[in-house]
Formats: sequence, structure tokens, C-alpha cells
Amino acid sequence: MKKLLTLFLALAIGVGLKAQCPLTQAVDFTATDCHGTEVHLFDILDAAIYNPQVAITIDQVLETEVTATFTPNEDCVSYAYTMATEAEIQEWMALAGLDLPEYLWNYGIPSSGVISNTFNDLNPDTEYIIFAVPADIDGNLGEVVQEPVTTTPGGGTDIMPDFTTTDIDGNEIHLYDILDAGQAVLINFFLYGDELSEAVMRDMVEAYHLYGCNEHDVFFMEISPNGHDNECQSWVEQFHVEYPTISRDGGGNDIAQDIPVGYYPTIMVIRPDHTFANRDIYPPTLEYIINAMNAEGYEQYPCIEETLTLSADTLYFLDEGWYSWEEPQQLQVSNFTAEPEVTITNLELEAVDGNPQHMDLYYFQYEDEHYWPDDSWSITIPQGETVEFDIYLVLFDGKARPYETRLVFKNTLEDVSVIASCEIEQSVNENSQSLMLYPNPANDIVTLNGENLGTVHVYNALGQKVDEFEANGGELRINTTGYESGIYFVKTNETTLRFAVKH
Repeated sequence: MKKLLTLFLALAIGVGLKAQCPLTQAVDFTATDCHGTEVHLFDILDAAIYNPQVAITIDQVLETEVTATFTPNEDCVSYAYTMATEAEIQEWMALAGLDLPEYLWNYGIPSSGVISNTFNDLNPDTEYIIFAVPADIDGNLGEVVQEPVTTTPGGGTDIMPDFTTTDIDGNEIHLYDILDAGQAVLINFFLYGDELSEAVMRDMVEAYHLYGCNEHDVFFMEISPNGHDNECQSWVEQFHVEYPTISRDGGGNDIAQDIPVGYYPTIMVIRPDHTFANRDIYPPTLEYIINAMNAEGYEQYPCIEETLTLSADTLYFLDEGWYSWEEPQQLQVSNFTAEPEVTITNLELEAVDGNPQHMDLYYFQYEDEHYWPDDSWSITIPQGETVEFDIYLVLFDGKARPYETRLVFKNTLEDVSVIASCEIEQSVNENSQSLMLYPNPANDIVTLNGENLGTVHVYNALGQKVDEFEANGGELRINTTGYESGIYFVKTNETTLRFAVKH
């Protein structure tokens, strides 16, 4: 009887336990453990919930390529991604027998952290979707992210699309207004921080000055799809850019996508009729830019329109040397317009009554900056203001003393007055020795050729001796890698030659 009673009790307890098994949701409770610590069940469970996410950013869209960046949040320890058309992803899911999250996780490209990926071999003018599914530390999948994108049309068009934007200086740039006014437009598409884009800048700036500084046949500008205003401002200052610069903030990326631009750097030339004369000047060198301009018949023009000429009445060059003014006197001024602001874009000395060979051996100094006759620079004098230039005629007699004069400019509404005065008188003897100095400008080596060179001195622009050599024979190679970029002079016997160093 005891055994039967025990069995009955056991069955009763088992039935009671079985009745509790269908419970699928935990019941919250708050209790205190044996250490006196309060324990709240749901607080513990809620702390273990993750929300993995991954963001997709489209960086560049071309005919057959799309570049995108994937950025996970802190709960996303890994993710998988792919790119496909809507029809393709549906077909692949059906073949695998999986829903979208599971398909992406099993067959997508696995990754973690922030990455940028370029999808290649795409079809032009086709709508695709970029998919990504994130996962947390326990392997639980988060919500699938989808980013639609359409590749650009193939083949490109012969017509340059119009755009209106604002450059980094706040000036409005309307492409078709420039073209319709009769100018061609040259655009340099560059990537900020890219070495290849930086390498072309010296040639770009030189081409800008060769073709008239946007005042003649061709209007120069540059556009960056990735550099913002502040970055492009640094770029402009680094490379001394004077033409308009359009940054990503001004719509640079949108303009590049509309064309589209396939490679960087790319230099394009657009004719006034809106058609492309050249979609990609390659390699982007000065020679190829000039060739492209010549093919279109665009002429070169000097940027320098306004020139101060010291005439025969004020400057004398005689066989005995340079002679100065005894008293300050008025100089002749040519090609200046009387306006509230006068801009001096260059100063030139004109040799008269003698040999002009030394006329390139001078420079102007203004506020500690040196300007040679072939330098590009501009000084604006507001109405009523005065500026002073020091002129150095660099003639060496062994002591390398410069010949110095001073020009004083005063701007009025009616006139620009110029006064010259002399500080030092210096003479030089001329020698008929034939010398050749090349390349000019030099980078690492400059070669001097002549007969019986003897002792050779090298001076900097301030007349300070920086090197001395004893030449054996008729050729001397001078290593200029240690010279700073600037103007230098080589003097042997009684002959002085000028050269530039540009690193």
C-alpha cells in the first residue's frame, strides 16, 4: 500500500511539472541575493540585447564601376555585402533556397570595420542595389541595408553638361555663360591629397599664364570631387592657383558624376559650342596641354597687360657702366588706367643707349618678396595709397654689391605718379666670352660650357656667394640639389649668367 501511495505522489508531481513546460516568456522579478545585492532579472536581460547596423555611402558612380564605403556601428562586429540588380538577387535567393538575410550572410562578401569597395564589370545605365547585413557578437543578424544606385550611361556624350556653382571664394560660376561668351573652358579634375593630381599642378599654373590668365581664348578652372572648401583653399595656397576652384562643397562631386569623370587627374577642354575638344589630356603635362590648344587654334597671350617702362629720359646704359639719377624725377608710365584701384602686374626696365644684355639681371623687392621680370605677381594700390619697390640691378665686381634704386607709386584718381631715386652706383665690365648654361631652370644639375672657365662663383639673388669652383677645361657640372629654389648667378672671369633652381 505504501508503494502505491509513493507512485501516486510521484505521478502527481510529474504531471505538475509538465504543466509548467509550455511557459515561453520569462517572468520578471526583483530579489536580493545572499550578499545583500538587489537583482532585477529584466535589467540583466536588457543589457545583453545588441542592435548591429551598417551604413552604406556611395562615393563614385561610373559607367561600369561603383565605389561605396561600409561603416558598421559599435554593436556590429562583422557584416556581409554584395551588389546586384533586383532580378539577380531574387534569382540567387531562389536557387539557394534562403531568405535575403541568410543568403547575404552565406554568399555575400564577409567584412568587418570601415572599408571602401569598388564593384567592377557593371553594365552602363543600369539600376543596381548594394546590400549589407550586419551581425552582433553572438552571430545574430541585424536588419538588411539596401542602397540603390544607377550606373552612368555608356559611351559618353559629345556635349558637356551645364552647371552653375559657387567656387571656394564665393564667386558664382556658370559654365554655359562662359562658353556662350566665346571662351573655351579648360577644367582640371583633381583629387585632394592625390600625388598624381599634385604632380600636374605646376604645368597647369604655367599653362594658365601662357594662355592669358582667363582673359583671352581659354578660361581655366579646377574641380575636386573629394576636397572640401578648407582643403581646396590649402591646395590653392600650396600651388599658387589664381583660377577658380570648385570643391565638393560647391558641387564638385555632382559635376564629376554628370560628365562622368573616369580617372583623376583629368584635364578636359570644352569648345564654346559646348562640345568636348578633348575629354582627357593624357599625360597631363604642359606639352600635351599646349598640343591640345594648338589643335583647336587657341593662341597664347601674356598675362601682363600693364607695364612700367623706364625710358631713355630716366635710365642710361653706357659702355662705362650704369649711371644714376642725380635727382629724383618723374618717370614715364605706359598702359595704366586711372581707376580707384590700380593694379601693377609687372614692372619692366627698358635698356636704352647701349647693350641690353644686363637687363635680365635685376629684380624688384616689395615687402620682403622678390619679383623677377618673368615672375607672375600682382600688387593692387588702393586710391590714395603709396607703395615702394626696391630695384636691384645685380652686377658683380667681385664684391657682389647690388645696384639699388627705388620706385615709389602713389595712386590717385587722375594719375599714377612714379618717382625713382638712386642709392648706389655700380659699374661692370663686359667680356665677349661665349658661355652656355643649361638646363634652365635646373633641378639637380646645371652645366656650364665655355672656354677656359677658370674660377667659377655662384651667387644667390641677394648677391651672396654660395659656391666656388675651379673648372678644369671647358665644362663644369654644378650640383644644385642643396640649393633652395630661386634665382642664382654664375660668374666666371668677367661674365655673369643667371639661372633658376626649381625643385
